[in-house]
Amino acid sequence: MPRLSRYFVRSALVCLLIGFTLGGLILSVKAGVVSPLVWLWFPAHILLLLNGWLIQLALGVAYWIFPRIILTERGRTRWAWASFLAMQAGVGCVLVSLLQIWWGAASGFLGVGVLLQAAAMMLFAVHAWPRIRPAIIRPDGG
Repeated sequence: MPRLSRYFVRSALVCLLIGFTLGGLILSVKAGVVSPLVWLWFPAHILLLLNGWLIQLALGVAYWIFPRIILTERGRTRWAWASFLAMQAGVGCVLVSLLQIWWGAASGFLGVGVLLQAAAMMLFAVHAWPRIRPAIIRPDGG
């Protein structure tokens, strides 16, 4: 498995852990264990689980699985690395937005995080586009 795929998958698992923890805290509001202000974390919880976990996992596996342009080359790797960095910056901004309970200005980081995550997906699409092609069928049937 390529290094970038490993980084995407590991980051996805970290986001899964953080997202489930936030979800548990949000559910504990119903039991009266924590402050109801924790509901402000619900958008960040959703973004961490959908974009942080699910999308990053898909991007990591896609980078690994998509057909290579040449047997040893995966195409525009700089675009893929830029996608990874933009995704991590977006996840970081979403995590900073969790501070909005104590620091109201932090809520603005949520929108920045969403834009960075969308840019990451577009960068990955630019990388992957040449690799999306039909399977090559050999004349000998193999």
